[in-house]
Amino acid sequence: MSSLAHSLQSGEPTPDDDGPATLMAAMSAMQTADALLRWRLRDRLTLRANEIMALEFVMRLDHLREPVRATDVANALGVSRGASTIILARLVERGYLTRTSNPRDGRGHHFHFTEVAAREVAEAVGDSRHEIDALVSGLSPRESRRITALLIAITGTLDRGGVVQPT
Repeated sequence: MSSLAHSLQSGEPTPDDDGPATLMAAMSAMQTADALLRWRLRDRLTLRANEIMALEFVMRLDHLREPVRATDVANALGVSRGASTIILARLVERGYLTRTSNPRDGRGHHFHFTEVAAREVAEAVGDSRHEIDALVSGLSPRESRRITALLIAITGTLDRGGVVQPT
């Protein structure tokens, strides 16, 4: 745990405890903790970096009920379609993904996150999900609305960032 995260959790004062700088530092610490968790998850599941990225990509789109093709994974990871096919085949072999025929043309495939993967991810993440639920359940409705509004605004900003505009 970072010293900032420890200070925030314990209620100890931080260097700039009264403003946006502390909030930005806390968000940065949360992003770092998330990245480190992903690396620990990769090690625990004995996956390569591209495989954990592909697994996360499929998991997120599957959660949104969006179809995921090998081409989508290739584009998301910045690899060739052939490389994405190898990555996806390994994840299917390990039981983390299933492959179904594309209902539109029957030739291509869609990939789906499995219960095996969900269980292994949940075991690897451990109690963090329950701890986060406990922290969030302690918020007042007003605090919850303010934080939700902030997170939605930040998400929108991140969604718009880095988008290549057509010329």
